This record gives sequence, structure tokens and C-alpha cells, in this order.
Amino acid sequence: MKASIAVTALLVWSVLCADPTYAHDPAQHADLVSGELGTTHFPNSGAPGAQQDFVRGLLLLHSFEYAAARRSFQAAERDDPGFAMAYWGEALTYNHTLWGEQDLEAARAALAKLGATPEERAAKAPSARERGYLVSVEQLYGEGGKEQRDANFSAALGAVARAYPDDLDARSFYALSIMGLTGRSRNLANYMRAAAEAEAVYEIDRLHPGALHYLIHAYDDPIHAPLGLRAARRYGKVAPAASHAQHMPSHIFFALGLWDDAIEANAASLETARAQGEAAYHSLLWLEYAYLQEDKRREAEQLVQSVAHDVAVGPNKENRARLAHARATWLVETRGSASPDARLPVDSGGIANINYFAVYDFARGITAADKGGEARAALKQLRERIENARSRVTGVTSSWLDNITVQEIEEATLMANVLAGTMQYYEGDKSAGIAQIRAAIGSADRMTFEYGPPWSVKPFDELLGELLLADGRRAEAAAAFQKTLAVYPNRRLAREGLAALQAPH
Repeated sequence: MKASIAVTALLVWSVLCADPTYAHDPAQHADLVSGELGTTHFPNSGAPGAQQDFVRGLLLLHSFEYAAARRSFQAAERDDPGFAMAYWGEALTYNHTLWGEQDLEAARAALAKLGATPEERAAKAPSARERGYLVSVEQLYGEGGKEQRDANFSAALGAVARAYPDDLDARSFYALSIMGLTGRSRNLANYMRAAAEAEAVYEIDRLHPGALHYLIHAYDDPIHAPLGLRAARRYGKVAPAASHAQHMPSHIFFALGLWDDAIEANAASLETARAQGEAAYHSLLWLEYAYLQEDKRREAEQLVQSVAHDVAVGPNKENRARLAHARATWLVETRGSASPDARLPVDSGGIANINYFAVYDFARGITAADKGGEARAALKQLRERIENARSRVTGVTSSWLDNITVQEIEEATLMANVLAGTMQYYEGDKSAGIAQIRAAIGSADRMTFEYGPPWSVKPFDELLGELLLADGRRAEAAAAFQKTLAVYPNRRLAREGLAALQAPH
């Protein structure tokens, strides 16, 4: 891999060095474009009539508004069919770096509109800088496996960023590409490298939407989150027309347990998306979780019911998966409340990804583990999901709903083990049940940290703490609750567990 990266970097550098400075690109249009998506300064060789759509696409791309960005880049192509950077932008909309999604076929088709081969496409880029950008996207969608292509893409972008240090978009996209070197897995060393790149952009332009967005992602864990608070306070105000920009600050707020701020951010994201005809289920689920951290059940219930309504009137893969997760969160955070129809089955037919449905099985099981029958049925269903998925692991696809990953199978397996241990506990074999849960926790602790709400909905340590508390093992319970709060600061149920330990006994 290292040799291939080195070759890629050398290729890009040789292309870039053909033109000493991008300030002299032919037919540049260096107008500063501003609006509700933020501002950027991206000189390019496109026709004047294509500039507004191109820059809007670029700003949308920085805010992960991929579909809208694609429409803007395609509009720029129509205004200037020979505008190489418009096709570059369209192609990038098919790679969702941190979401585990890539539509390789569609991206290659977008590039093919510019020319049949990389050489033909490069010939249509009139400057060395633009050719460098094209080389990077050719690497992203070239030959080889995705891990290798991601590495080559990042190396190519790094060469552009070094050759043109005043190009803040190149430097921002390079930061994002570093985080993408391990797909959806959070590699701390890479994320801190990405933070350094984004910080350099931030020092030059503290309102650059790409720098603000990628800083939030880089610092998105409880240890580094305080460093991301500056960007979180700015990003949604810089790009208020982007629903994702409204949502992103809540990543830092979640990592710090700032629930009022998290509610405000996701409510704004949901409002913005709905006004644009989008469902914004991701923001909705985070908003539900934040409401329930303040025990605002009425507001959370309305959100769950809204997803159930969407499924009832127009079921599709996404709203069915999201409903499963919304109900799982409700069950866990309300300690098993039957409202709103939280235990009704959700159709998983045609959905390859098992993650949200495994979580729902787990939530139904642990909140009924003291009753027996429903928990046994949930565990049986969960194990069947896992076995069915083992032989169908996919690579990255254009939609996460069609992905089956090894990591998600591992997570589901741990949930099954914890559910089985919880059932053992309630069936009377408390020591064996607790031992099984502790073993699963040990495995989970070795997994890559995942930001946001707990990936299992119910943190394993918190569940262990509740069982230990019920068994009178108070010191061990306190340690389990404190460990939960170290990962999920200000989490309500863990705080309640510690408060119960302070009560007279």
C-alpha cells in the first residue's frame, strides 16, 4: 500500500508543479460567494454563468448535503459542459466518507460525462491545480479495493493542499480524507492528524464551513469534545440552510452532556430539513434521545409516533429501520414503558443491515428480562439475525441500509450475550449472568469508540450497574455507573443509578 500511495503522491505533485501558482489559473472567477451555506473562495476556470451553482454545490458538499450538492454541480455542468471541476464535484457527492457509503458505479458515470478516460478528462482541466483535483478523484474511483483507493485519494489531496496552501477547500477536504482512511471506524491518531489540518484552516478563516464541520468530527469524543466547542458554537450559524450543519454541533453537545444545546441543535436541524421536504430521521433520533435525557417523554413520544405514522402511510427501508431504533431508545430510556406501541414488531424485510433491528431486539429483551417469555423470543430473533448476516457480509455500498459489516455483527453478538446474561440473572443464576455481561463488556471495551447515543442503546456498564445495585453490590455498581458516565457524560439513567446509591438502605 505504501508504495502505491507514494506513486500517487508523486504523480499528483508532478501535475501540480507544471503550474507554479493557482492564482494564475486561466479564466479564473475569484468572486467571493456568500449565503446561508457559508462562504468560500475557490478560483476556477468555469464559465461565469456556472459559478453560482458550482460554489453552492461546493458549500453543500462541505455540509454533507450530498443530494442537493449533486443537483448544483449538475446545473453547473449544464451551464458549462466543459467545466471539469463541476464533474469533479458531482463525482464526490457519491462518496460519503464517514457514513460508510459509496456509489462507485454512479461516480464513474459522472466522470465519464467529462471524458472516457482519465487522460481525456485531465486534458479538459486548463490548470495544474484543477488537474490535481481530478487526479485525486480518479484515485478515489480507480482500480483496487476501497481501502487502497481511500488512501490514494487522501495522498493526492494532500499533494494539492501542500502545493496550494491558500486553497482552504483543498486543505479542508484533505482533513476529511484523513478521517476516512479507516472508513467508519474512529482511528484516534488519524482523527488528530485531521484536526491539525482543519485547525490550520480555522486559523486562517474561522467561518469556513468545511473546517468547522471537520473539526467537530475530529473532536467527537468525550475527551476531545471541549476542543470542538468553538466549532460547534459557530457551524450552525455559518450554514443555517444546511440541516446537517444544524445537527452537527450536537455531536459535541452529546459528548459533553449538554442536553439543552443538543435539543436546540437537532430541533433546528429537523425544522430546516422538513421545510426542504426531507425526513431528517438521523436528527430526529438524536433529538428523541436528548429529550429523554431530560425525561421529556411527551416530546419524545411525538417524535416516535411521527416515524410510526410515516411507516404506516408510506413504508420504506429507511423509515422502518429508524422506527425500530426510535422504539428501542424509548424502551430503554423509559425503563420499558409500553407507550408508544414500543413493543410492536417492525418489518425488516428487504433490509440487509441488521444494526437497528438488532438494537430493537436487545431493547425489547432487556426491558422484559424479568418476565421470561418476551425476552426469550427477542433473544431468539436476535440470534437468527446474526446467523443470517454472517454469510452475507458486504463491502461498502451506496446505502448503509444495504451494508452488512463485520463490526455490526460483532456488536449484535455482544448484545445477544448481554441479553442472555441478563436473563440468567433474573432466572436466579446471578453470578453466571453477571459474569457473562462482564465478559461482553471486556470485548466491547476493545472496540473502536462510536460517537453519539450509545450504539447498543443501553450501555452495557449501566445495565451491569443496575443489576449489581439490585444485588446489593453497591461499590461495584457505583464503579459501573461512573464508567458509563465517563463515556456518556450526564446520561440520566446512570446518574439515577448513582443517586440511588446515595439513598438510605
